[in-house]
Amino acid sequence: MKKLLMMFTLLTLASLALAQVSLYATEELNQFKGLGVHFGTVSASGFSYRFFSHDQGLQLTLGGITLGSKNINDTVYDDYGTQNTITLTEEGRRTNFNLGLNYLYTLANNRTGRFYVFAGGSYLYSRVNMYDVEYSRNTNGYYYYRTNTPEREWHKNRNYYYLGTGLGFDFNLGQNFHWALELPLTMNQDQEFMMYIPQTGLYYYFK
Repeated sequence: MKKLLMMFTLLTLASLALAQVSLYATEELNQFKGLGVHFGTVSASGFSYRFFSHDQGLQLTLGGITLGSKNINDTVYDDYGTQNTITLTEEGRRTNFNLGLNYLYTLANNRTGRFYVFAGGSYLYSRVNMYDVEYSRNTNGYYYYRTNTPEREWHKNRNYYYLGTGLGFDFNLGQNFHWALELPLTMNQDQEFMMYIPQTGLYYYFK
């Protein structure tokens, strides 16, 4: 965990250092507030709020979703030797909740949009329904779900963390709508790097 925090600190300092370089001449920026949706690893995925004050900004993203199937396989076929009865563990529905916080610094701004660097992190919590299911073998080698033996249901909790920094561009689509496209360098809770997985978002800005 200490290595993870140290890496995040270095990434943040690097982003702030890059932010001091202005690529284009810009006019003074006002304050902007935007609501929309954002999808990504560092940003998190879900409803998102953006706030810009002059060159600096913050982005908060919150979302949740339930995925997967409630159905259990009626029949399985595999090599389980001569066992007449087997017990398999199967995954069912999963519920994901994620939260992200990102710092944004503007490098250039014009009528087309805003070019910026960002740094931050997100947390993903996943609750998975697990089933221990019993199957009985018949003469043709298939295993059939034993309907007279109810499956045992339990839950597996998984936690994921993502930290990263990168470059982004906020395109001005007109009528206060903006499309954000970002390219982050991401590190997960296992200190593994996932480079260049794009992030994107759509916002409506209130001035």
